[in-house]
Amino acid sequence: MRRWLAAFSVVLALGLAQRAEVSLGSPFGVQGGLRFPLVPLLLDGRVYGGVGLEALGGGADLLLKVPLTDLYLGLGAFYGSGPGLTWPQDARGQGGLRAVLGTWLNLPLPFVGVYAELHPTYYLAPAQGFGLGGAVGLSVGL
Repeated sequence: MRRWLAAFSVVLALGLAQRAEVSLGSPFGVQGGLRFPLVPLLLDGRVYGGVGLEALGGGADLLLKVPLTDLYLGLGAFYGSGPGLTWPQDARGQGGLRAVLGTWLNLPLPFVGVYAELHPTYYLAPAQGFGLGGAVGLSVGL
């Protein structure tokens, strides 16, 4: 039954996704994910999974688009099998909450977007602490 639910979830996610994304940076190194429109032109959801030198994990974000700009703000949660990538090194953990401050970079490419993000992070496990990470990504419209 679990396999059927997992397969159904993947097919449903691919059917509802607006964009497929690949990014390099926090929290895990290389991430792949899907972005969903929750409220058109205002609110997106994003799910991602990633792998790095020290960790394997995933997470989800809610992203609020700032009207008439290329900016977006968000809040998300993540959990992994090892420490996430942030600065300073002693503030790293396996799971926590993060804010997302991002912008689309204006490139004249059809169906392709490039973005940069800053991630203030609060780690909850295994120890509590603050960190700061970032990512650069490529997004392809479906």
